[in-house]
Amino acid sequence: MGDTQQPQPAVTGAEAAAAELAEIKRRQEQVIKAVLVPVWYWWAIAAAIVAIGVARDSGDLAVQATVIPLAALVMAVLTGAMIPELRRRVKVHTPQTSARAAGAIIGMIVLVDGVILGTAASLHASGFHPGTIGCAAGAAVLVTAGPLVNRYLRKLMLSQALQQLSGAPQAGGTP
Repeated sequence: MGDTQQPQPAVTGAEAAAAELAEIKRRQEQVIKAVLVPVWYWWAIAAAIVAIGVARDSGDLAVQATVIPLAALVMAVLTGAMIPELRRRVKVHTPQTSARAAGAIIGMIVLVDGVILGTAASLHASGFHPGTIGCAAGAAVLVTAGPLVNRYLRKLMLSQALQQLSGAPQAGGTP
């Protein structure tokens, strides 16, 4: 009752190429995942936005003078820290930004700002915490839209990577 090994089927050139292509796609997905903004970032920025609204509505100048610059500093530091961190994790030889990606990011910023300002302005006459409620509404949009923009950018980057892999020209991006 010896161990008999079954002969391994020969791998064809097409199977080897398919396996290699699958590995390339897997690595591309890892790189793309690494450069997308983590979900905790959206929540941290949203918390800072709400803190600004609460400080503004407090009417206390000492609170405003402390909280608003501190919240802005937290947002700036987190945003600034994201970029070098991404560069350390992923080596990108030729950064590419498509008009669609930039449009998605700018659109999200305009949407969040519009919700904050629109909500706060509409509540201003009532005097019922317009800054807090406006900022909370904008923060809610941010924590919802941030991951959606990430998903869109992931899909867009994977599409661009596939086009590069196949040698097809890229639409809406830098060749």
